[in-house]
Parts: sequence; structure tokens; C-alpha cells
Amino acid sequence: MTDEKGIVEAALFSAGHPISVEELAQTTGVEPGRVREHLKTLASDYGSRSSAVEVAAVGGKWTMQIRMEYTDRARSFAPPEIERDLLKTASLVAYHQPLLQSDLGDMIGSKVYEHVQALAALNLINKKPSGRSFELTTTRYFVEFFGIKAADREGIRRLLAEKAGVKFTPKTPPEARPEDPSSAEDAPDKESSQGPPSPAPGGPITGG
Repeated sequence: MTDEKGIVEAALFSAGHPISVEELAQTTGVEPGRVREHLKTLASDYGSRSSAVEVAAVGGKWTMQIRMEYTDRARSFAPPEIERDLLKTASLVAYHQPLLQSDLGDMIGSKVYEHVQALAALNLINKKPSGRSFELTTTRYFVEFFGIKAADREGIRRLLAEKAGVKFTPKTPPEARPEDPSSAEDAPDKESSQGPPSPAPGGPITGG
């Protein structure tokens, strides 16, 4: 049977960022006073084993992170941080793929060129010429970077739809699409320009 301390430790690691005792208590179902005791014990445990990882109090919250003396070397293995707007764009591409850059531009405006260039530079999306625009799809690295447990495009779309709480509509193969372009079945991916929630990479230095 899983013990309380192990549950708190797992929750702290999975958070990937500083988290309060109250948040940990709500997430784990462990009473706040017990959570606080377990955190102090974990901090002592990690300190006594001279681990490169530590459990520490930061600004009134707790976090699992790389010790300062190891941070510089560990950072070279950590994925780059991505700003929130770029995450939203990556999420749109993942959900609507294959997606034309021109259609993405209708969703996010003039910043589409900057965002596509940035995401391609990070090897998160592929772009190939398609008529007067570019077709955008996610890369294999996209799945690794965001820790998504799906490798195929439909699997990624299904997972993002589930996280967003929206109905998942499979892509209709071109040969199976109705001839009438006004048919509702011909536009399964125009549910919302907001799309699903942005995939969030876990903090590589602070656990997760």
C-alpha cells in the first residue's frame, strides 16, 4: 500500500514548480498538518543522502529541485522554456493538424509568421509548402517535449480534446468528404479558434 509520504513526494515531483502545503493537501487528500510533516521529513531525507536533488521551502511554498551546485550542468539537458503565447500556437497546430499557415493566421493574426518560425526552430513543428501557404504538423520531438502519451496525430488531437473537455471529431479523409463544401461534416476542426489548453512542459529543473 502506498504510504502518505510517498504520495506527497510524488505530487511534489509531478508539480514541476513550487506548490503550497494547502495545494498539496488538496491534491493528495492528506491532511495539511501531515503534509507539512512529510515535507520536512523529505527535505531531511534528501539532504542526508547528498543527492543532487533537494526538497526545499521557497517563498512559503515547497519544491523539488536541482541543488544550486548542479544547476548549470543540468540546465544543458533541460528543454528550452516557451512563452505562453507560443504554447497556445503550438497547441492549435497540434489539435488542427495538418493545418495551413494561412488558416493559423486567421486564428492568431500577424504573429503567425514569428510563431511558426520560432516553433520550427525549436523542432516542435514541421512546415512544408502547400499552394501559396505552408502545411504545419507536429514533429516526433513535440510528443517527447510535452510528454504526450500519443505518437500519431489523431492520438494527439484526441488527448488535447479530452483535456479541453470538448468533443473529439476525427479528421475526415479527403476521399470520404462530402462534395457539398457547406456540409457541417466538412469542417470538423473549426470548433473554436481558442483550441485546447496549451500543453505544458514540466519544469526540467524543478522536477516533473
